[in-house]
Amino acid sequence: MSSSPFSIARSHGVKLMGMLALSLTLSACDYVASFSKPKQTPEEAKAEGIALGAGCRQAGQSLEDCYQRNPDSLKAGIFAGWKDMHEYMAAKNIQTVAPPPPPMADKPDAEADAAKDAPKDDRAARRERRERERAEKDKDAAKSKDSDSDSKSSRKNRDDGSSKK
Repeated sequence: MSSSPFSIARSHGVKLMGMLALSLTLSACDYVASFSKPKQTPEEAKAEGIALGAGCRQAGQSLEDCYQRNPDSLKAGIFAGWKDMHEYMAAKNIQTVAPPPPPMADKPDAEADAAKDAPKDDRAARRERRERERAEKDKDAAKSKDSDSDSKSSRKNRDDGSSKK
């Protein structure tokens, strides 16, 4: 029952390859995890909130607007930054910078209403267009009917008036 040297080398080689593959796979875990956003430390989160709050105050935004625009940031940091910038601007007599427009106010009102009422797909757009065309045809038909009846009544009045004379 002696094993040949090739079979022993072969079994050790397979084990060696398996261990190598396993070690490479496990070592890549840290590399893959580095692609995701690293978590902030509390100090970093507060510093980011302070910067956001100061920027909001300089742009002339209220504290509530700043909270709404940055819901993931620490409110304590935003407040601290907003307050510090307010005191700094008051001491140096610095005017506010024009605030950026609200996210939904980029479009004019007519375009916003049209975009809101715009159909979601092509089929709905065709249906809506057909309905508008039918409504216009109905209006035109009603106008022409009214004008026909007006012209008939005016002819009748003329005829009645000429016979009375």
